[in-house]
Amino acid sequence: MSYSQNEFMSKRISVVLPDDIGELVEQMASGEMRSLSQMGAILIMEAVKARQENETPTPTSKKKNKGAA
Repeated sequence: MSYSQNEFMSKRISVVLPDDIGELVEQMASGEMRSLSQMGAILIMEAVKARQENETPTPTSKKKNKGAA
């Protein structure tokens, strides 16, 4: 899977990572000559796509109503 720098990204988010994970992401970014922000975006996009491919949608009827007794 490959993503280019020119892909349009419109949503900005902030994430807080444990130190060990943050260091791994920094190492990955450095190894691929990317910014930390670019690497984070790529990893999030890959994770979301993988999750979408592996998950079966659950019926909404199984959700509990907060107001139900």
